[in-house]
Amino acid sequence: MVKGRFIMNPFPEMQISPNDQLQLQDLANSIIMTNLDNYNTFVTGKRKVDTRRWKKIKEREKLVVYAERPESAHTAGSEPSGSGIPMILCVGVIDGKLEDTMYGVISEDLETMRIKASYVGDLSGAAVLDPIVLPTLEDPFQSLIVKWMELDIPFASTSLVTATMCT
Repeated sequence: MVKGRFIMNPFPEMQISPNDQLQLQDLANSIIMTNLDNYNTFVTGKRKVDTRRWKKIKEREKLVVYAERPESAHTAGSEPSGSGIPMILCVGVIDGKLEDTMYGVISEDLETMRIKASYVGDLSGAAVLDPIVLPTLEDPFQSLIVKWMELDIPFASTSLVTATMCT
C-alpha cells in the first residue's frame, strides 16, 4: 500500500448501543425514503437541476456533481436538506449494472476497503468503526456500517500554502 495506508484503525474499539443502532437504522431508512421522493420529483420535473439551489462542482464522463448552495439550504419552500450537513447531488448515467456499482460502494471490513482503495485511489486512510448491519448472501447490498475515511486530495496543501502566501 502507498504511504502505509490502512495499517491500523486509529480509533479505540467502538460499540454502539442497541438503542443507538436502531436510531441509526431509522435515520438511514428515513434518508433513503427522502432521497427516493427527491428522485421521483426530479424525474417527474423533466430531470432539471435547480441551479439556484445547486452549484456544479465537478463533471466527469456522464456524471455531474453539484453542491447545495449554503443560502438555499435555509430558504423557505425548498426541500429539507441535511440539517447543516453539506449536501451533494450527483446526476447522470453510470454504465454497467447496479450490482457492480453497489459492490464498489459497500465495504464491510478493513481488508475489503484496502482492496477497493487500491483500485480507486482516492482514500489515504480508512477504518470500519462499527458494522451495525452486515451484508448477507441473501441481501448483499443491505448494510449499515459506521466508517471513518480520509480522502486523498492531491495538491490540497499546495493550494492552501498558495492562498496563505497571497494574503
